[in-house]
Amino acid sequence: MKVRIALVTLLLVLVPFGMAMAQPTNLYDTLAAAGNYKTFLSLADKANVQELKSMQGPFTVFAPTDAAFAAVPQATLDKIMGDPAIVRDVVFFHITPGKYLVKDLPELKECKTLCPTDNAGIMKFTKMGDKYMVNDATIVKPDMMATNGVAQGIDAVMLPTFAPPKNLK
Repeated sequence: MKVRIALVTLLLVLVPFGMAMAQPTNLYDTLAAAGNYKTFLSLADKANVQELKSMQGPFTVFAPTDAAFAAVPQATLDKIMGDPAIVRDVVFFHITPGKYLVKDLPELKECKTLCPTDNAGIMKFTKMGDKYMVNDATIVKPDMMATNGVAQGIDAVMLPTFAPPKNLK
């Protein structure tokens, strides 16, 4: 009987603790925990983008994976990283106000990014078979829930129209 009481007590202590650990965190911490968004988060840090960390939102972040950034030519990344205004605009080009789950995107069709200097900062959403697309990027890790929105992992870096082209040499 003492063993049963001890097990029940242990469960009553551990279950709430485990549930607290599973609670979503802010967008920044959610992407950090996912592990393959380090480059995007370093850009957000450099630009001091608080929408991912401390702003209530809701926001939807279309976060390029580290592999997506690795596919961008180094000269283009150097040009982006060399200008703090471009860094900020590139990060904001991947964020939209509102919380959109991947299943909602085709019906939404398009929305405006938070990029303040790109009047054409529109994201367009389509469904191609079983894949969901934002502009030319495929959503590879959908619906990472956070306290201030949702993150969608994408396989390509989207650049504002004024940013250096991806094929910069």
